[in-house]
Amino acid sequence: MKALNRLFPLFLAAGAFCVTACNNSGNGSAASDSTAAANTASDSSKMMAGSPEQDFINFAVPANTKELIWLQAGIDKSSSGELKKHAKMMKTDHEKLDATVKNYLSGHTAISAPSVDTTNTVNINNKTGNDWNKAWADKMVDDHEALLNKLKTAQKDIKDTALMAIVTNTIPVVESHLAMAKSLKDKLK
Repeated sequence: MKALNRLFPLFLAAGAFCVTACNNSGNGSAASDSTAAANTASDSSKMMAGSPEQDFINFAVPANTKELIWLQAGIDKSSSGELKKHAKMMKTDHEKLDATVKNYLSGHTAISAPSVDTTNTVNINNKTGNDWNKAWADKMVDDHEALLNKLKTAQKDIKDTALMAIVTNTIPVVESHLAMAKSLKDKLK
């Protein structure tokens, strides 16, 4: 993270250059270009600990990291071919989200990813066969319901447009995962 803090001025300069280059149709002035750069820096510096953006990242990063572990467990340990298929599809989507959030964080040094303890993340290893599959499906329903609620709350609170785009684009994916998990849960009864 310290390396990112040192790179922030470069990201800011590159961002200011892009704003200047993209918005300068020959009518702009150096003053308005520097104002755009200052606004970009100001927007980023507003997102500190306790901000809706940081609060969302504090929830989303650990939740997604642990979800990836659960999805891999479904792929590795399930006795159900359908569960494995769903787990693989969801894992692909969660990996894309992970990469998107990491990319977002690399350009927003005022927001940081929390550390994540993944010790004993999958806590159903005492179950076997269909009991394991049912417990896994229950967990997927619970996790995706919680994530969907958090995303919808974040839509109301987050001001950063880049993070808002991530949230908005993630909602339909999570809704499809939730529907899939509920369907799988019903089949495993």
